[in-house]
Amino acid sequence: MLISDVETAFYWCVCVVIAVFFLILIFFGMVSFCYNFTQELKYLNNEIERTSGSERRYWIRRRWRLWLSLIPFVKY
Repeated sequence: MLISDVETAFYWCVCVVIAVFFLILIFFGMVSFCYNFTQELKYLNNEIERTSGSERRYWIRRRWRLWLSLIPFVKY
C-alpha cells in the first residue's frame, strides 16, 4: 500500500507543529529560568550590601552556590 502525497504532507505538517510547540515550551522554560536566576542574584547582592561580618560571608557563600548551580553535575 502506497502512502499518498497528501498523507505525507499532512504527516510532515503535524511533525512541524509538534516540533514548534516543543521549541516554544523550551524557550519559555529558559526565559523563566533566566528571570528566576537574575531575581535571586539581585536579592543575594542586596543582602550582601546590607550585611557585614559572618552574615555577609553567609550571603556570599549563597551567591557562590547559585553560580555553581549552573553547572549540571555540581550539587550544593
